[in-house]
Amino acid sequence: MVANHVHAAENPVGSTTPITIRAGKTVLNGTLNDSPTARDFLKSLPVTMKMTRWGEREYYGKVGKPLAAGKSQNGFANGDIAYWVPGGSFAIFFDNRHNPDISDLIVIGKITSDLKAFDGMAESIDMQIERVK
Repeated sequence: MVANHVHAAENPVGSTTPITIRAGKTVLNGTLNDSPTARDFLKSLPVTMKMTRWGEREYYGKVGKPLAAGKSQNGFANGDIAYWVPGGSFAIFFDNRHNPDISDLIVIGKITSDLKAFDGMAESIDMQIERVK
């Protein structure tokens, strides 16, 4: 599935930054919010991360270094892109019907593409995450 890409010039305060996530031939669109944690993650882009499927609800992978602390929450919504503080992990949530209770998440963005793209993905896959230029 290849979705249209949105182009943005700058990221003014309070705005979002468009990103793409490539997993094999699948290209997903998303946005990062303007939180301190998201801005810190944005500095590491582009990055390729080994992502592992967990519990039919998410893909997660280790970030290179701890990200700036921000306001954390319990639970997630489908499409959330988050940083899990205790494990230092980047996560993409796609199905909250399966074990939705998780704590210490900092939501840093949202997948804007159809989440059904995750249905056929492998248990472990490299994902290239980059800012849309």
